[in-house]
Order: sequence, then structure tokens, then C-alpha cells
Amino acid sequence: MRDKLRQMDEMFLDLAIGVLLCGVISMILGMIISRGNWWYLVGDIIGTAAAVGFLIHMTVSIQDAAYMEVHQASRYMVKCSVIRYLAMLLILVLSIKMINFACFIGVVVGFLGSKISAFLNKPIHKYITSRIMK
Repeated sequence: MRDKLRQMDEMFLDLAIGVLLCGVISMILGMIISRGNWWYLVGDIIGTAAAVGFLIHMTVSIQDAAYMEVHQASRYMVKCSVIRYLAMLLILVLSIKMINFACFIGVVVGFLGSKISAFLNKPIHKYITSRIMK
């Protein structure tokens, strides 16, 4: 069980590094494409920070559910997923209603950083995380 939790910690580090890396790249490219629109940058920072927060919440939820019975863990994970989706929806609605459309686009791009980092998990682990963990 400890080996599984260690693998999960390494996976969390892989994903967190990937989200931050994708966030920085999307901030740089977005500022070039939008010709320096600061609202896009604010939205991307919010989206990237939220993606890291969702990743932390998901990791903690999985670690908590690992010590529960099957039925209880299933209900707990559904509840945690709904909380994350509602938080994501709230952030998106606030960014488009209260701030600016460019901020909304930045938030969406920041959220997508977690999906991209999941695809880049293997190279990130090979070139970055394995060197950090040594």
C-alpha cells in the first residue's frame, strides 16, 4: 500500500509540474496572440491556479477514499467530483459575467492545462520528476 501511495505522490508531482508548465507556456503564447491583453493573463493565472487546486483536491480525495469501504468510497468520490465541477462552473461564470471575455478564454485555457499535462505525464516523469525525486 505504501508503494502505491508513493507512486501516487510521484504522479501528483508529474501532473502539478505539467499544469504549471502548460500554464506558463499558454500565458506566453496568449500574451503574444492577444497582443498584450492583461485580462487574458489574469484569466490564465486564475485557471492555472484553479487547475492546481483541483489536482490537490482530487489527490486528497483519492487518498481518503483508499481507506474507505467500496460503497462509501464510491459515494465520496462522486461527491468530491461534483464539488470540483461546481467550483469550475462558478469560476467560469464569474469570469465571463464579472470580468471580461478575454479573462474567460484565459480561464478555459488554464483549465485545459490539466488535461494536457495528463497527456505529457510520461515525458515529464522521465525528464523532470525522476531527477527531482533522486
